[in-house]
Amino acid sequence: MKNVHDGHRERVRDKIRKGGLPSFQQHEVLEYLLFPFVPRKDTNEIAHALIDKYSSFAGVLNASERDLKSVSGMTDNAALFLSKLPEIMKLYVNDVNSDLVREDLSGRGNARNFLCGQLFGLNQEHVCVAALDAHSRLIKCEIIEQGSGSAVFFSVRKIVDFALSCGASNLLLAHNHPSGNTNPSDADRAMTKELYLTLANIGVNLQDHIIFGGSQYYSFEEHNEFKQIQNLQKVIKEGIYNYV
Repeated sequence: MKNVHDGHRERVRDKIRKGGLPSFQQHEVLEYLLFPFVPRKDTNEIAHALIDKYSSFAGVLNASERDLKSVSGMTDNAALFLSKLPEIMKLYVNDVNSDLVREDLSGRGNARNFLCGQLFGLNQEHVCVAALDAHSRLIKCEIIEQGSGSAVFFSVRKIVDFALSCGASNLLLAHNHPSGNTNPSDADRAMTKELYLTLANIGVNLQDHIIFGGSQYYSFEEHNEFKQIQNLQKVIKEGIYNYV
């Protein structure tokens, strides 16, 4: 028996061939993604229901498999696929960036793209640390902390131990703000300052701490926050009167 939605689905595919997915609205992208997993229903209605419930395309992909199943019309396979799509996208991003890893992470753009890939698609706060050699080539990268949906704290001791175990000369630190607000909190600044000074005492340079949120980012290095810490170091070492 012919599916009554076949004609519509073929028109959607033709539209993709001609203009690509960037020409689609968010619900239309979801509608298309659901085609293989919901063969006998109107996926346009399901896509609208998903956007209505989760507010955005990203909100849908950040939802759990269990929550997605609760939406009328969703199949088990569709819920599983959408819930795992961020992980699939992360694998792609990391593979694209793999050439950067084999070379070096000294450039701002290289480091930012690599770290963004490590935290891509995570809907809770995570802390990522990358140990680099003296030429800023990657030695090892790990997610070392995971917090709640809105907060995470990192252990300076754990990061220092990680740097020492890798024989790192340089370090990159990053964490994500799922809220999309990339402004560092007072706690972010305090922990970054403590980490920078502690690493400096053992001969390891903290090259940057980057906070990612949505499509935005905040770089401590680009905002000269490390320079302020360096000035403080100078005051402490030389004495306030000599410094002035």
